[in-house]
Amino acid sequence: MLLLGTFMTACDEDDINLDDLLNNDVNFEGVQLKGANEVPMVQSDGFGLINVYYNSKTRIITYDLAWTLGNSDDQTLGMHFHGPATPQQNAGVIIHVKGFTSSSTGSLTGSTRALTKEEEKQLLNGLWYFNIHSSTHPGGELRGNLIH
Repeated sequence: MLLLGTFMTACDEDDINLDDLLNNDVNFEGVQLKGANEVPMVQSDGFGLINVYYNSKTRIITYDLAWTLGNSDDQTLGMHFHGPATPQQNAGVIIHVKGFTSSSTGSLTGSTRALTKEEEKQLLNGLWYFNIHSSTHPGGELRGNLIH
């Protein structure tokens, strides 16, 4: 009992409690999409910004984003939520995003299907990222890591 009490008082108040996150909405606002976040890093003058809102009751993500690729002659080929991965890793596509323009710049608002319990845990543990794929960088040109 003494050991448990010592451990509990040693925990920092700022530590993230996954149970608390699972019972509340979580927002990832102002996530920067850039080539420097790609693994490996890509040279791109492109940029973007995404706001991701996660509803823990419905387990649905809503998002709004705006982007500009580094080359105005490029086409936007795809957009996806990827995971699980740390910011230094790549991972497979979890959710495809639809409805975006194929031009080199645009904006989009949408929502995803409901996440599974495992996907929810990955997202809340900072193991997801958003990626925009272009004709110059089909493996990914602009990436933003969803870290709370």
